[in-house]
Amino acid sequence: MAFLLMRTLAIGFMTISLVTGQFDPHFKAGHSAIVQLFEWRYEDIAQECREYLGPSGFGGVQLSPVNEVRDGDSWMDRYEPVSYRLVSRSGSELALRSMVESCNDAGVRVYVEVVLNHMARTVNNQGTIRGTGGSVANPTSRDYPDAPYSAGDFNDPCRIVNPHDPHELRHCWKEDRPDLNHGLARVRQRIVDFLNRLLALGVAGFFVDSALYMWPHDLRSIFDRVHNLSTAGGIFSPGTRPFVCFDLSYHGTGTPGITWTEYTDLGRVALDRFAYDIGNVLLRRKPFHYFVHLGTRLGYVPREKAIIYASSPALQRLPDADGDLWVVSARNRRAYQIALAFMLSHRYGLARITSSYDFNDPSEGPPSDARGNIEPVQFNDAGACRKPWVCEHRWSVVKKMVRFRRATNGTGVVSWVDNGQNQIAFCRDRVGFVAFNAEVSLTLKAPVYTCLAEGSYCDLISGGADPVGPGGECTGSSITVDYEGRTVVFIRGHVDEPFLALLATTQPG
Repeated sequence: MAFLLMRTLAIGFMTISLVTGQFDPHFKAGHSAIVQLFEWRYEDIAQECREYLGPSGFGGVQLSPVNEVRDGDSWMDRYEPVSYRLVSRSGSELALRSMVESCNDAGVRVYVEVVLNHMARTVNNQGTIRGTGGSVANPTSRDYPDAPYSAGDFNDPCRIVNPHDPHELRHCWKEDRPDLNHGLARVRQRIVDFLNRLLALGVAGFFVDSALYMWPHDLRSIFDRVHNLSTAGGIFSPGTRPFVCFDLSYHGTGTPGITWTEYTDLGRVALDRFAYDIGNVLLRRKPFHYFVHLGTRLGYVPREKAIIYASSPALQRLPDADGDLWVVSARNRRAYQIALAFMLSHRYGLARITSSYDFNDPSEGPPSDARGNIEPVQFNDAGACRKPWVCEHRWSVVKKMVRFRRATNGTGVVSWVDNGQNQIAFCRDRVGFVAFNAEVSLTLKAPVYTCLAEGSYCDLISGGADPVGPGGECTGSSITVDYEGRTVVFIRGHVDEPFLALLATTQPG
């Protein structure tokens, strides 16, 4: 049965001047979106920047933590710092420097995920632990000589019993990890020195892990003192401040005692609420209509201060349900493709796509050989990653919707229509148009206003690498828009890619 779209709404917007400094990802002009190449080797990241990310118009890449961490085979070990030496299972400091240069030359900015809240915890009550660079530390006595930190640099041991208590959350130990006392000038200085070393390599900024567990005034003291971006190579202008994003993820709901407004003067913030919300929509707990007011009217962070993502390494490792909250991932490819396509089609926030790997155990680390070295990422003839690497960023849908996001940058979301449930469509001013059918058994067939001029347009989604072929023909579906700017949208519900995307520039002929 065809559903008639019954509801219409125009979503106005204000033009906001470009924000610089800590909110600005410093993308090369015409580029958009960040890819989190989770647990990739530096050598592979450099190649991906040159051969795929740059040519495809991606804006930046987020690295897994680059400093020395506990030597182990779990992905979580990457978040257990032993020192600030730049040696990790992704490669050496020299390889890191070379990769940053390669990515910058390809027009892809580099952001480092940094763990500043704590140091590595003990495992199985063992006394000493060894780092990926050979350093030895003793979490029990809080002795990390190569950082260097000793017992006096940490908050006294205590457990977080009430996560809604700001003092307890910021002073006690997150899951038994020794909690650094950022109120000490010497602790802040060591962190500043670490961040400045990374900036000297040419990185564009930072994603701060576990920022929820750190006092905002301590973070301000740290980031007010870091250097400007490096001017070497002419990539960044003199006086440019680094991009900063603070991870405030907490089960999609946040904590009542702490608000994101405490952090939004310092940089962008990353919350996992959208990931839970889009999961609830695609797993039929909410209608897609819920997103008609995506933004501050739903209680979201203002778009110019937000990072938006549909999944993350931590969320991918949750069971199917976390209480009453649901998320989607590459294991449910149809739903996840809808989630990514919608995220990239909308104007809200700075989009990030996680590029992951398959796993059987939630704690499983990256694909590695018998000696614990990360396996190289390899590709098949179609350009997709060979298993166990998943590489969602190389999915055809993602590449095409990044193109849509780039083309519609700076435009509003207008003329939203939906059927009150899971069939929606909207315009990006007069530049682009998208329609989604998130129903499984229902076909979307309805006349819809596209905001586009009269003519024929080539659908990005059903088309090839370029929606317009060398002879001027559409490589996928051709959509006819009448003199009133309307077209009859037809999308079956059971297909793998139940959406279409049009740009004013993708016309045949």
